[in-house]
Amino acid sequence: MGRNGKHKGRRPEVSALATPRRASTLFLFGAVALAALVSFVYSNSLHNGFVWDDQEQVLMNPDLRPNVPLARLFSSDVWGFRSWADRGRGNYYRPLQMCAYRFTAEATGQNPSAFHLLSLLLAIACAVAVFALFWQLSGTPALAFCSAALFAVHPVHTEAVDWISALPDLGCTFFVLLSFITLIAAEQTRGNATLSIRTAALKLLSLLSFATALLWKEPAAVLPILAFLYWLTFRKEGTLIQRMRVAAIRSVPYWIVLAGYLLLRVHVLTHLAIRQRNWPLTPAEYCLTAIKLLMTYWWNLILPVDLNAYHVFSPAQSGMFVLLALGFVAGACLACAFAFRRFPLACFAALWVFITLLPVLDIYAVGRNVFAERYLYLPSAGFCLLVAALAASGLRFAANRYRRYAAAGLLIAVVAGYAAETYARNPDWKDNSTLFERTLEQSPDAPFVRNMVAASLLSSDASSRAEEQYQAAASLAAQEHPPDYLQLALAEEGLASIYADRSEFSRAIETLEQVRKANPTDPEVDGEEGLILARAERWQEAEICLQRAVVNRHENENVLNALGIVAWRHQKRLDLAADYFRRALSVHTATDDFSASVHDNLGAVYGEQGQLSEAIREFRIATDMDQRNPDYHTNLAQVLVAAGNSNEALDEIHAALRLDPSYFPARALETQITGVAARR
Repeated sequence: MGRNGKHKGRRPEVSALATPRRASTLFLFGAVALAALVSFVYSNSLHNGFVWDDQEQVLMNPDLRPNVPLARLFSSDVWGFRSWADRGRGNYYRPLQMCAYRFTAEATGQNPSAFHLLSLLLAIACAVAVFALFWQLSGTPALAFCSAALFAVHPVHTEAVDWISALPDLGCTFFVLLSFITLIAAEQTRGNATLSIRTAALKLLSLLSFATALLWKEPAAVLPILAFLYWLTFRKEGTLIQRMRVAAIRSVPYWIVLAGYLLLRVHVLTHLAIRQRNWPLTPAEYCLTAIKLLMTYWWNLILPVDLNAYHVFSPAQSGMFVLLALGFVAGACLACAFAFRRFPLACFAALWVFITLLPVLDIYAVGRNVFAERYLYLPSAGFCLLVAALAASGLRFAANRYRRYAAAGLLIAVVAGYAAETYARNPDWKDNSTLFERTLEQSPDAPFVRNMVAASLLSSDASSRAEEQYQAAASLAAQEHPPDYLQLALAEEGLASIYADRSEFSRAIETLEQVRKANPTDPEVDGEEGLILARAERWQEAEICLQRAVVNRHENENVLNALGIVAWRHQKRLDLAADYFRRALSVHTATDDFSASVHDNLGAVYGEQGQLSEAIREFRIATDMDQRNPDYHTNLAQVLVAAGNSNEALDEIHAALRLDPSYFPARALETQITGVAARR
């Protein structure tokens, strides 16, 4: 108590009974409990596969191959592997995300379970770090553990943990937390001459952790603001102006690290950020939209129901929800001002949520999916602390003998409910078909979701249903204001592919003309048209379109493969055809049906060149990649016959006939081999 009889507002300390050994034991037990909780809640996610962006970022990413220099991962945005011409055109400079993929792929191969395990381990690390940080801030192990338990199972985290491509949210969050933990630890040793070396080491570790977080994901840039608020909120010596001055001085090293990161980012990407949305908003409408988005994020933290991989978000211009959002933000500002001196922990927790959401309020830069649940991973830490602090304050009104039981019962009920919802949602991320079918149920008006559902249907040979989805996507994209030309083009290109599969080539070309009229600069139209013309064996027209396409997308595996087919079947330029096929395989590194078809094409070219050993090698790769295709086995058998290996050829023919007993080329080759053997 001070002389005036009032508390000095000092941050509560750990009980005197909590000796260093006891504190370490409590922390160890808490960390183990949190690890077990996270492991159980996400245990059914380990058998999920690659979905959505995972296909390109992991399976089809040539930069993840062992022979590619690691420096390449630091020299472009995360989508730079698509084409060297595209490097530096994105907003996502996250080299540590790609390094994590690279090391995981080298250690385990392209096994999705290994990537999901990596996400699970990072989620455990984040939960333990939240526990450590909130223990430092509150001085109360029980409050810190309750906050961390809520964080560990909050259902809004399922996207961040279940989706492999959301790994940077986990990595960024962990290193932001680690930076803050070491910042506070250094602050607690300040002024002790015997610990000066330790203090300096902790400060350095905090800055290095901050730099690491920035290389995981851009939202880490808010950490200097959080550090400033920490010193301002929890440091009680001096006037407000004096505390602000001290906080500003102590946060300078973090601003210097941030400046260095921004310079690196501009050097690599040639810009800080580019617009990815073309909404024609006035400054007032932009501000209202940001406030609406902020309120939406808070609402999903408070009530995590109807979770969705793709939320449809429209700009705010007027309406009751906008008024509610304005009222919420104004009320939150007043509450923080009131709580600043009286309830510093709750005030800081609320400010944590607001500050960490600032980067995702830039609706032009965050991406086409403006509202995404994974963006709440870092903000939710502050929200969980706020909820736990408010609940602890409310429980003070309960009788002493019931308070502990009430707190335990409330925590168990909320954690159990959150855990059940999280566990039930994990299987939604099993595969593309499951994910987007579930997403479509909640976002039927999203053209992107319709396109993704159609693509998954095409892979399952449900072309009529895929056609319906593409048509719906095109209609929805055209109705948006302004029209969503990207999704409109994807829908029309999908329809053109379906028509080409039905040999309706003229209709397919007419559909692509609609895309060209809607968006004359679309770089994909020439490639799609060239592919369709090649399938129609209109070779000269196909080559013209494909050559135009390869200028803009010179690492497009589909275009390269089609050019190889034109050079092989029309021009009879076998060396050029083989070169195109090899280039296609160097871009498309996934072991899938497409790779199998390219290896089969390359094997055929080698066979015509008389390079039989190379042809056998390529055909064997094709049959290993796609063991259900009788054509690949038959092609391998033909080359084996030419190489004098009739017995092996018969084995391949029998494999083809087991797949399709009526497959005529295999029957004919079998008759030829047996006839030769009989004449002998």
